[in-house]
Amino acid sequence: MKAILMLVMLVCALSSARGEMKFGINHDFVWTEDKDIPMLIQAMKDAHVQSVRMGIRWTSVEPERGTWKWEKVDSVVKQIRAADIEILCTLLSVPAWASGIDPTKTKGFWDCYAPTHMADWSAYVGKVVGRYKGDIHYWEIWNEENGEDFYKPLPDAKVYVQLLNYANAAVKRADPKAVVVLGGLQMNGIIPNPWSPIKVENFLQKIYDEGGKPYFDVVNIHPYVTSAPNEGPSYCARLVRDTVAVMKKNGDGAKPLWLTETGLPTNGTTVTEEMQAEHLQGIYREVGKIPEVKAIYWFELRDYPAAICGGEESMGILAQDHRRKPSFEMYRKLAGR
Repeated sequence: MKAILMLVMLVCALSSARGEMKFGINHDFVWTEDKDIPMLIQAMKDAHVQSVRMGIRWTSVEPERGTWKWEKVDSVVKQIRAADIEILCTLLSVPAWASGIDPTKTKGFWDCYAPTHMADWSAYVGKVVGRYKGDIHYWEIWNEENGEDFYKPLPDAKVYVQLLNYANAAVKRADPKAVVVLGGLQMNGIIPNPWSPIKVENFLQKIYDEGGKPYFDVVNIHPYVTSAPNEGPSYCARLVRDTVAVMKKNGDGAKPLWLTETGLPTNGTTVTEEMQAEHLQGIYREVGKIPEVKAIYWFELRDYPAAICGGEESMGILAQDHRRKPSFEMYRKLAGR
């Protein structure tokens, strides 16, 4: 009897989450081989994915000043929207001509340096939004700007708020109804990334201190946690509640909070694919109880061929050969309408 009651309670909780929360997924379709795209879009449909987060990189669409390349992005956007799946577009990746950086002499991601001239950044944002405003309505500005992997040479809240200000203005000029999403902050925007040698704390508060509040409509974090008993979904929910507290402290509690990345890598031994599925369920169950959270985007749709920052080769709900993992079935059940 107790087991049946617990099952009923879980079903009710997940039904409530479906009604109020957006179920998203991460996949870089612009960097995906054309032959794989239809299969991956069908997998999203089968899993009841509502929104996919992907980048339209400045380096891809304007690799040289004034030379715009739209063919691949046009094709990707058309196919995803034809499947009635929403797009959250991340705007990022500064070309060398706009930053003055020499990629051959730079360690790490050379496209993560701020542009030399904000007018160039504004022009890129405006061009992309203007071109796709009929299909894309959500625009995320940068990615993990509080981490040294994705913001070079070191995270800088003052400069990021400048980027955010110019981007917000360009987005709203091109599409006044568009929604501007804060670049997803590592962890909860408060504690430092435990896997990074560079420890950055309280970056969300620094954004508020630099006057960034008017320049975004949605707060956004990336609270990754492990499968350890003291660092699982409940701990993730605690991190998220701490973010909500910072929002309220700064008079920003009415804004929605999105998690545009969270996930768990597997290794086949201490973390199995079945454990990954349980983790996914736990994240949606625990974080779904927080009313300010309106979207969770799982990282990721399909495994990467190799790790980039750590774990990407095993975090998908699909394997590289498109095998559907236990986490795929769990996602499908939770997101099913």
